[in-house]
Amino acid sequence: MRGLIRVVSLKQLKNLFTLMGCGDSINELKLHPKDNNLLLSASKDNSLRLWNLKTRRCILIFGGLEGHRDEVLSCDFDLNASYVLSCGMDHSVKMWSLESDDVKDIIQSSYTYNEEKPFPVLNKHFPVFSTRNIHRNYVDCVRWFGNFVLSKSCENKIMCWKPNLSVKKSSDIPDQSEVLHSFEYGNCDIWYMRFAVSPNFDAIAAGNQIGKVFLWDISEEPGKPAILSHQKCSTAIRQVCFSPDSTIMVAVSDDSSMWRWDKEVRPSTSS
Repeated sequence: MRGLIRVVSLKQLKNLFTLMGCGDSINELKLHPKDNNLLLSASKDNSLRLWNLKTRRCILIFGGLEGHRDEVLSCDFDLNASYVLSCGMDHSVKMWSLESDDVKDIIQSSYTYNEEKPFPVLNKHFPVFSTRNIHRNYVDCVRWFGNFVLSKSCENKIMCWKPNLSVKKSSDIPDQSEVLHSFEYGNCDIWYMRFAVSPNFDAIAAGNQIGKVFLWDISEEPGKPAILSHQKCSTAIRQVCFSPDSTIMVAVSDDSSMWRWDKEVRPSTSS
């Protein structure tokens, strides 16, 4: 079956339970930054769903009238858990609010609801922001970077941009944005290639289709990326991720191999 979310205990090394409800394959999962009981899924069924892992319920669906018109490929929470970003095969990036009263109420009630009838899932049809002006192809990865957005398509670059929620053009949903920077790199013109932002927000990493990983230092004004490679790594790097302390980076390749790089910590020199 497709569209299943299996929750596994790493301590007990077993499957705890399975969440069902998505209409098709799931492309990405994200945990809420402040409540680890809340899980966001991005699906091929054109929607995002918010789940309560403690009560094992789907509590909220983002999609519908002004939602994505094709499968959702990526999603992310901002650090304050006020907004959700999503992007997909319809070339769009959308922003959804978690700050409305009905969303806050449904999250709270998902912990206490004990009636016999099914939980009243909330449907949100309208994002607070939506644009198709940043990319001209599938948007396969999106991440928050403070108040800015990082997103990429199969265009050999990661775009850094700022959504303008106050400017409306042709609809009731704001769609204007300002591009701030482009992180360019080569041999990445295929889709489903995920970049990562380090937890301390000092680095961006992305792999390409010939096994190289590009690492940008963004603690200062970004320059040319460092290129990490190995002679035995020559297939597409589909995803990279950082450890919680940002000192370890792991890349996953198309040949089923995983590659680890450790940050070199140089001893400070006393003057």
